[in-house]
Amino acid sequence: MKIIKVLSLICLLWMGVLAQDGPIRLDGKVTDAQGKPISNTQVDVISKDPKNPLVRKTTRTDEDGSYHFIGLPPGLYTVTAWYPTAEGVKTASLTEVRVVLGELNTADIQIGAPSVQIGAASVREEVFIAADTAQPIEQVSKTVSVIDGEEIKDRNEFSLVDSLRTIPGFRVQQLGGFGKTANVKTRGLRNQDTAVLLDGIRFRDASAITGDASAFLSDFTLTNVDRIEVLRGSGSSLYGTNAIGGTIDFLTERPASGFHGSLLGELGELGLKRFRGNFSAGNDRAGFNFGVSRTVFSEGIDRQDDAQNTNVNGRVEYNPFSKTNISARFFFSDAGVRLNSSPDTIGTLPASTATIIDASPLSIRELNRYASGVPLNQLNAGGATFIPDTNDPDNFQKSRFFNAQIVLTQSFGDNLRFQGFYQGLKSSRDYTNGVLGIGFQPFGGDEKYLYDGQIHTAGANFNWTPSSWNQLKFGYEFEWEKFGNDGLFVSSADNFSIRARQSSSTFFVQDLLSFFRRKLQISGAFRAQWFSLEAPDIGSSNLPARFTRGDSPPTAYTGDGSISYFFDRTKTKLRAHVGNGYRVPSLYERFSFSYFLGTYFFSGNPDLKPERSIAYDGGVDQTFFKDRARVAATVFYTEIRDEIAYLPTDDASGAAYYNFDKHFSRGAELSFDAAPTGSTRLFASYTFTNSDVRNFRRQTFLPPSLVSSSDKKAFGIPDHQFTLVLTQRIKRLALNFDFLATGSYLAPIFSNTTFGSYTYRFRGARRADVTAAYEFPNVKDKFRFRLFGTIENLFADEYYENGFRTAGRTVRGGLSVSF
Repeated sequence: MKIIKVLSLICLLWMGVLAQDGPIRLDGKVTDAQGKPISNTQVDVISKDPKNPLVRKTTRTDEDGSYHFIGLPPGLYTVTAWYPTAEGVKTASLTEVRVVLGELNTADIQIGAPSVQIGAASVREEVFIAADTAQPIEQVSKTVSVIDGEEIKDRNEFSLVDSLRTIPGFRVQQLGGFGKTANVKTRGLRNQDTAVLLDGIRFRDASAITGDASAFLSDFTLTNVDRIEVLRGSGSSLYGTNAIGGTIDFLTERPASGFHGSLLGELGELGLKRFRGNFSAGNDRAGFNFGVSRTVFSEGIDRQDDAQNTNVNGRVEYNPFSKTNISARFFFSDAGVRLNSSPDTIGTLPASTATIIDASPLSIRELNRYASGVPLNQLNAGGATFIPDTNDPDNFQKSRFFNAQIVLTQSFGDNLRFQGFYQGLKSSRDYTNGVLGIGFQPFGGDEKYLYDGQIHTAGANFNWTPSSWNQLKFGYEFEWEKFGNDGLFVSSADNFSIRARQSSSTFFVQDLLSFFRRKLQISGAFRAQWFSLEAPDIGSSNLPARFTRGDSPPTAYTGDGSISYFFDRTKTKLRAHVGNGYRVPSLYERFSFSYFLGTYFFSGNPDLKPERSIAYDGGVDQTFFKDRARVAATVFYTEIRDEIAYLPTDDASGAAYYNFDKHFSRGAELSFDAAPTGSTRLFASYTFTNSDVRNFRRQTFLPPSLVSSSDKKAFGIPDHQFTLVLTQRIKRLALNFDFLATGSYLAPIFSNTTFGSYTYRFRGARRADVTAAYEFPNVKDKFRFRLFGTIENLFADEYYENGFRTAGRTVRGGLSVSF
């Protein structure tokens, strides 16, 4: 039997070797509008895959208009044919083509065709996030969404969180307007269950309570973005921690051939002033792009919610040799915002904190009186049950991060690619609160809380394609992170400081298999991450034993598998996906403490296990009308085990973090995407979500023996959500309408009167935005001007996010020029 197994393995490997193909070719023909060949015209090919090496090649057509490129790596390319006009200038005709190993690759270009870019009236897409490599949408076996740069421009979005709100299964909240806390919950899970990537590499804040990217989501403006890709469902086998419910990949633009640039200015209500500038240059060996944006809201929702944000990012590509690419990228953000006091309760409260209260806000007139110092008992509350966030004149937040990446990609022939990378991320957040404002405020002067974090990640991986039906990727990552927290008070005796460090090593492997001319897709992945902790530096020798033991935390293991089959005749795809996810406990959860009245209270727990999840989803995608429309239906189920909870204890520490709760979420996503003509695009979606936390012990000041266990519906998650995006082009005029409607949801509000947390039921949003843009004819065939305007919250819907106010109807508009 052993001999038979060995012989079978040898035969399988030999078949893989025989299946390897020679150099990949791309052939095509350039013709005019009448189909006649155009000879001796320049043809360029440039790769479009952001994660693959930058490839640029140039050739010229022969006498019958044919061109040939040999030795291209597999991937997506733009092919450009340049030709002279009667005015003596050159213009271009474009098409896109996917170059595949083992197949005949062709791309014919007809100059003067009605559509410059072939396939414009199509819902076909290329995605990277499902397998960390390029795949056409019909071959993807997981649930993905793409927001490309054209859609972002049509909707006139300038922040990451706003661009995500129409994605099925995504619940997006901004608590108080631009620059303030933003929450993204995927498929009914928590904020920390969605991973954020920058060009495929994790971005997270080491100093955040849950170690995720939530603290900086509101600081991402769309300065230099090619597109945003979203994976819904488990992604930890590919992307590691936090990728439990979903993964967001923020992909920056690659340099284009020649010199290009754009400038944009915009003004609007709430004191909006926005500027953005982008520049790009490149040739067949090197290129760069650079973007900078500055966004200011000098008034904000309550006319004193001033916020500012500066983003700078860039990318450099260099090809020292034909199969070597070096890519360097950086992203810098500097933001500041004035914060409000949190919402509060008002009126007669129920005897039990478990009773659900219907949310009815205090009127704006009475809210302004309250902010000016009028006591609660003198307000005309009417039927109000809560007080929205209230102006706090000396409460400020400043945040800053710098992210830098360098990636080396080396191809060994057409079938083997090596990639090594390093990313350094430094983040800081400062909170200052003075004596002004309502509720509990500092006494005698300012209180300051400073958070800083560093994460350094280095890794290497191999991407091997032994045959046209098998692609294997495996690699190693090392990550080191540091967390710091300082408290500065009027009395220096109350100051505290902590520094903690953690490192980890990770091994991962993924195999993609394709059969029956790529109709059947199978993927499998495995990842293991093990950790090493250092004892924290707190400035106290009185540390609890658990802080100084030096034991290694439990290892995180995760596996993932998916399968899909595409029926070419009916354009139907069936898909299924199952995978584990995990979240690494943050350094705050492992080592946090508080210092009060000369006493340390230690709440961190170094022995915390990684949160673990199991997720299932399956669905069907149906494409029809010659790729002009697609319907997708997905059902999902996710269970998080060992969810970390902050619970009261019987000892003097008062409360600490434990692996205790379980989280369950299930539901369905339906979407319809259509491009009936080259000038019309329609997208609509509906999401049903049922999410709850079990074994939950409500946090009170009572010991565990006096606290009952109960199940609780997850906060911030509506059962129903509907989105609609409609884009219509009429010659040079582009119109866009997007709409979001959500059902009611539950959220907590802490009472400064009873010191308890009460559950409120809030009405959902009914928000509609409309954007119009007009592109003027080119000036000297070089400058392109675009005039645009947006009305946000068109129907002036008044809704609250967890008790925080949202803006009414607002108008903004601007002008851009590109060259």
